[in-house]
Amino acid sequence: KLSPRLSPTKNPSDSPTAFSPCVVGKMSELLDALEDSGVLDGETQAFLIEALLNSEADDYADVLAPFLEPAQALQVLQTVPNVLERSQKALDKRAEDALKASRQETDPLAEAFLKVLPHGVLKAIGMHTFGRCARACRAMRLVCIDSKQWRSTLESTCSLWSIPMPKHLRLAVEHGHKGLKDKADEKINWRHECLALLRPRCDGIYVGECKFKRWLRLGHHQDLRKNAEQLAMKAGRGGGAEWVDYRRYVRLLPPNHEGDGLNYALVLQDPCPLAVAEDVLCKGVDADHKNPEKAENVLTANSVPCPADPDRLKKRICRGTYTYENGQVKIQYSATEGIFNLTFALSHGGRRICSDKLRWDDYNMQDASSEVINFNLGKLEDWKGGGLADENKDHFPEMHFRPTRLLEHLA
Repeated sequence: KLSPRLSPTKNPSDSPTAFSPCVVGKMSELLDALEDSGVLDGETQAFLIEALLNSEADDYADVLAPFLEPAQALQVLQTVPNVLERSQKALDKRAEDALKASRQETDPLAEAFLKVLPHGVLKAIGMHTFGRCARACRAMRLVCIDSKQWRSTLESTCSLWSIPMPKHLRLAVEHGHKGLKDKADEKINWRHECLALLRPRCDGIYVGECKFKRWLRLGHHQDLRKNAEQLAMKAGRGGGAEWVDYRRYVRLLPPNHEGDGLNYALVLQDPCPLAVAEDVLCKGVDADHKNPEKAENVLTANSVPCPADPDRLKKRICRGTYTYENGQVKIQYSATEGIFNLTFALSHGGRRICSDKLRWDDYNMQDASSEVINFNLGKLEDWKGGGLADENKDHFPEMHFRPTRLLEHLA
């Protein structure tokens, strides 16, 4: 049912744009509420819908406040189910109708590019560039939101990681093999299904921010200016506590099906600057890389920050293998001390955030005598409320994913 505020363009010579409010298309209660509040510009409507889709419900008012009085829109968001998804579909339909109605001549080269784009090009460029293409122009957006592209990406991702296909994907594939057309297939948001699939990510690095508090006597700081300030304030007596920070890094390499069939991982622990460590990990190590003698080196109160030397960092990297099964990433690597086993639980960080958290589940070392030594992760049991056992130190924090431009093609 069309909104009474919308009417066809009176002048046929006017070329409607993809975001023009005068384009006839299926509307939603939220778009009606935005227009009632004075937001008539189609681009502003599209921006608000996208911002709301990427926000939590508690943040809706803050998103809407700079543009309109949010009361009416908030009431629609709270009372109408799936209104955001239907609004996005209405905007996409509006853009599609406007593109078909446009009488502007298309450059032959651009038209040829758009025809070639769905046939293998989008798969090769990675999901990050895939998203950027959707923002380039209206024609590319229509190609990039095609459900067939996302369904194909979902199938290849399940195959790459040997993950069982979701039920509706399995049924769609079976219908396709039988030459049948599944009507339910057209109603599924394959882009959402693809992003919701839990799997390791190789287009960046997982980083954990570790910290602990140490006692420092006055005048013993490495920074002479801080020594002078503290001596002036406290007259040379006592000391103080300060936080010491360092990081843990995990980079998961893509499955190596054509080689030895092993999945390789790079593990690093160091207080060096983040940008330097990311650059070294992105470049990787050679196949004959030798792991350091002491792989696990938790900083102590007497530790001194190390210089950001790429050659030194490369020698600190531990190269091992990993497996992924049932939401768990298990990494194993060898060092002089023994065999280290790291177990993480992989999870999504929130709505529309894909596989970006690694939580420590277990960490142990098997020495030369086959004795297993378990590391204390410093966490309380769930029945005790969870959290840190000691608030003054956290050597095994949750690791968060950081996408890296150099590795985007591996998404």
